Amino acid sequence: MRTQRYGSLSSKIYRWLIDPLLARLRPKIARLGIKYGVNNMLDIATATGAQCRTLDAVGIRSVGLDLSEAMIAAAKAWSSEDIEYVVGSAYELPFVDASFHAVLLSLALHEHSEEERTRMLTEAMRVLEPDGHLIIAEYSEPARTCLHIPWFVIRLIENLAGSEHKASFHQFMATGGLNGLLRRHGLQPIELEHSHFHTLTIAVVQTHSRLEPSTQSEDA
Repeated sequence: MRTQRYGSLSSKIYRWLIDPLLARLRPKIARLGIKYGVNNMLDIATATGAQCRTLDAVGIRSVGLDLSEAMIAAAKAWSSEDIEYVVGSAYELPFVDASFHAVLLSLALHEHSEEERTRMLTEAMRVLEPDGHLIIAEYSEPARTCLHIPWFVIRLIENLAGSEHKASFHQFMATGGLNGLLRRHGLQPIELEHSHFHTLTIAVVQTHSRLEPSTQSEDA
């Protein structure tokens, strides 16, 4: 399992580059939280806490978790004291079972290996309440990629993020992106919402709607 930590420079880059690029995604996740009556949500890999601040603005209590101490420090500096932030690993969440009504993994899975993704999903399901909601926002390849500028930009960013990150991203997409991930892990979404010109999809999975994981290989 990787233990890479992002430093203070990365938190500044994330704040001024990545957060604006994801600005349209944050309120969509908040609206889904309201729709399904979520009262508290764990944001795994919260980075600078932008999603937690958006949730807080609509009255959803949130906890942001990130492995990077620099990211958590930045999130605390830019957030109100009402939002709790925790330094911790998505592979071993520092919370007891059934702690949250909803758990969010927003662009947190594609940069990891399949083994690591499985560990993260297992932990996310563990801390969910029996009637809770798992929300995953991840890449989905658009139907027509030719001259699709947003998809080109995403691929460029992912290819420049380092060799390990790049390899994981390409493996994630080669095995079906978000839809493939859901099938492999037996996650049946009760709602799908697209964002960023159909390059991102938000899936809402209710805890009791989980199916048996697929054993069929989707390697391309």
